Amino acid sequence: EKSHVRPERLMNSLFSDKEFVHKRVNPEELMRGFYAIASDMQDVEQEVSFYDIFEKQELFDIWQIHNYKNYVCDGPSPMTNGLMVANAKPTLENIIAAADEAIASGRNSATFRFAHDGNIIPLAGLMKLENCYNEEADPDKFYQAWCNYKVAPMAGNIQLVFFRKKGSPEDVIVKLLLHEHEVSIPVKTDMAPFYHWQDVRAFYKGIVDSLPDRP
Repeated sequence: EKSHVRPERLMNSLFSDKEFVHKRVNPEELMRGFYAIASDMQDVEQEVSFYDIFEKQELFDIWQIHNYKNYVCDGPSPMTNGLMVANAKPTLENIIAAADEAIASGRNSATFRFAHDGNIIPLAGLMKLENCYNEEADPDKFYQAWCNYKVAPMAGNIQLVFFRKKGSPEDVIVKLLLHEHEVSIPVKTDMAPFYHWQDVRAFYKGIVDSLPDRP
């Protein structure tokens, strides 16, 4: 982390008394604190932004710290041998079961689940959603393989939308959306961006069956 937080320029731009900074200020902590405030201010309707006190490289460097933590602690990083994404097994099992129940009922149905980024990230990885399960072993290249703001932004969501094919009521098709955008999964299809649910179900059932039950 230390190599990604270089506060000297920012401190010089904010303070005129270097002795005060030396005695009373933790530069690294203050820089990261301002970054956190600047990031959180996106969530409220404010006309002022703290991003302009940073240079682009500084923003990028600090973001990489957060991206690293999300990737390793919740995502598909090879450092964890799949342990983090495996945490989403119960949720994916529930998605399959709820879909089966809704399809069997023959009625229009909707099932909702509430989650935070720490739930969406492993689920997106386990479901093999496009660009959500890339693996990279070199920490300096994590950002090239995986980006937290693309996988789990504020108000992020994963949707499976089901349809019954006209003339073939048993052939249920499904489209997957990540934050309201169509995404692909590594399952063969003859109707992209749609998939045959039986193929997707078999794919996901194979994934959950390959994982041990959590104690």
